[in-house]
Amino acid sequence: MLQEIFFESLFETLKITAIILVLMIIVEYIEIIFNDRLKKFFKKGKFSQIFLASIFGSFPGCVGTFVVDSFYMSGIIGFGAINSALIATSGDEAFVLISMAFKEGSSISFSTLAFLFGTLFFMGIIGGYLAVLYKKVFKIKLCDKCIIIHNEEDLEKPDLAHFFSEHILKHIIKKHILKLVLWLFFSIFFISAMDSVFNLKDILTHNKPLLLVLGAFVGILPISGPNLLFVSLFSQGMIPFSILLTNSIVQDGHGSLPLLSFSVNDTIKIKVFNFLFGLTAGGILLMFGF
Repeated sequence: MLQEIFFESLFETLKITAIILVLMIIVEYIEIIFNDRLKKFFKKGKFSQIFLASIFGSFPGCVGTFVVDSFYMSGIIGFGAINSALIATSGDEAFVLISMAFKEGSSISFSTLAFLFGTLFFMGIIGGYLAVLYKKVFKIKLCDKCIIIHNEEDLEKPDLAHFFSEHILKHIIKKHILKLVLWLFFSIFFISAMDSVFNLKDILTHNKPLLLVLGAFVGILPISGPNLLFVSLFSQGMIPFSILLTNSIVQDGHGSLPLLSFSVNDTIKIKVFNFLFGLTAGGILLMFGF
C-alpha cells in the first residue's frame, strides 16, 4: 500500500512540476520585458503604487514581488504598496494551484483559481490602504530607504543566453524547482498516506478554526514549501476556501527574503500587519461558511 502511494505521489509530483516549470519560464520572461515600462507608473501617486503593487504581487512566483521589494528598498513606494504586493502574492504556490487545475478530480477549477487570484488582488488593494492607516494610527517608524538591488541589466537586455543561464538554471531550477519538487512530493505523499489510515476529511472538518490559525502562522515563514500542504488539502476538498485564502494572504513565498536582508525591523512590521489582515479576512469568511 505504502509503496503504491509512493509511486503515485512521485508521478503526480513530476506531472505538476513539468507544468510549473513552463509557467515559471513564461512569467519570468514577460516580467523582465515589461518591468522598465511599468516602473515609472509607481511614482505617479499612492493609488498607482498600491494598485500596481497588487498587480505585480498577483503574478505567479516571486519575480514580481522581488521587483516591488526593490522599489520599496529604494524609497519609490511606501508601506501600503509593499503590503499590497505581499498580500496579493501566493509565491510559487500559485504555479502549483494552476497546474492542479489541469488535474482530473481536483477541487481546483479554473473558475476557482480566477476567484482566488481575483480576491487576493482586491485584498491587496484594500490591505494596502489599511496598512497606510495602520502605520499612521500606530505611528510606525520604518528604516531609511537606500538602494535598488535589482539587476538593471537583466531588465534592459533580456538576452536569451543570459536568460537561460541566469534565470532558468540559476534562479528557476536551482532556487525554486528542486525545493518545490521535494515539498510537493512530501505534501502529496503525506496527505495520501494519512488519508489511507485516518479519515482526514472528517478530522479536518471538525478543526477548521484551528487550521485557520495554523494556516496564518505557517504563512509567516519566508519560504514556499510548507504552504503547499494547504494547497494539497484544498485541492482534495479537505479544507474550505477561507483557510486557503488566509494562508495565501499571510504567506509570500520567497517575497519577503530581500526585505529581511534589508531590514528585519521593517519585515516584522509588514508581516504582523499581513498576519492580522489575513486572519481577520479568513475568519470572517469561515464564519459565513466559506
